[in-house]
Amino acid sequence: MVSTHTHQAPPQSMTVDFSYDPVNVTDEATASGRTAEIFQDIRATMCIPILTSIWRALASWDDCLERTWSNVKPIYVSRLPELILPEFLSQIVLLTPEFKIEERFSTANLSGIDLLDIKQIVNAYNRSNTLNLLALAAHITPASEGAPLVLDAPFKNQTPIPLKPLLSRLEIADQNWRHVCEANSLGTFMGSNDSSNQHVATLWRHLAYWPSFLSLIYEGFRPQQESGAINAMSSKSILLAVDYGAKIARSFNAHDEPIPDRAMAVIQGYVRSPIQVARMVVMGHAISNWLGTLD
Repeated sequence: MVSTHTHQAPPQSMTVDFSYDPVNVTDEATASGRTAEIFQDIRATMCIPILTSIWRALASWDDCLERTWSNVKPIYVSRLPELILPEFLSQIVLLTPEFKIEERFSTANLSGIDLLDIKQIVNAYNRSNTLNLLALAAHITPASEGAPLVLDAPFKNQTPIPLKPLLSRLEIADQNWRHVCEANSLGTFMGSNDSSNQHVATLWRHLAYWPSFLSLIYEGFRPQQESGAINAMSSKSILLAVDYGAKIARSFNAHDEPIPDRAMAVIQGYVRSPIQVARMVVMGHAISNWLGTLD
């Protein structure tokens, strides 16, 4: 449920560091026992085909995953984050690249099947990342004043579309990893594609099947990285998520059991750092809008 503690957002300099490395946390494909059961419950509850790194990271430490999911699952089950989602996303907008993706099909060696696979992966991560941002923001944010939110109509469960397997670092050739790191630099403060001092978001690793597409992403969105537009939109998305999270929190009684301090620190960093899930929400939906020009 929603935490009773008031957590003030730390200074930006304290929110840029990850408490975990998304590349090295628990592997979803090889999880077993209770961890595998919880992973399946998360996927079923959120109607997603793959977990993002926050859950795999929590599974790396004792009972952090089970205790955290037990507390926050009611927020997801309520579907209130989904109620908020369209309004939230309408305010998280980047300019699309100056060139159209179809203009580069031949040079990038991308087929229609490739683009379909890419869209499915991007859409899956967008759903997961945005719902996680809103729901976990609700968990750590005190409720604002006002009436509880109410669903106007029940949501229909979506049937997740199976995705191509997530590649491990060892399965990605070094020349392709360079493109992963370039894309991953978008939304960071330095904009550096030096992988030695960055944590690579899982979406970019999942798109490593198409290094030419990652190259197009970097080329297309680099001007907004250099102008600071991505960073600014990431910071805006955090403020919006906390505001919407406080509204979602109105609908829950604060009777949750305390979760481990390490799990709380991970969640706080995840929600409040502009280079964690916030930038991936911004970039993911910008890419989705860009690909939408193909429809």
